[in-house]
Amino acid sequence: MPKPKVAEFFLAFVPQFISPDADHKALAFILLGCIFNFNGMLWCHLLAVSAAFASQRIQASQRLVLWLNRTIGAVFAALGLKLALSK
Repeated sequence: MPKPKVAEFFLAFVPQFISPDADHKALAFILLGCIFNFNGMLWCHLLAVSAAFASQRIQASQRLVLWLNRTIGAVFAALGLKLALSK
């Protein structure tokens, strides 16, 4: 059974930033978790917008796309063959 590593991380990391004499420790824990989630959401949105912008700016030729697809397909086929022949 897999361990909930994210939960363990939060339980070990976040309480270090909560003052021991705070009145509402659970509320502070939830607030820090919300801040972490909000920052993660901002980061993921930044990555998505950047990737969309980059894909519009970089228009690869059909010949290059075909060459890349064939190369990547050959690499995957070689890795699959290596895996199939391994012990």
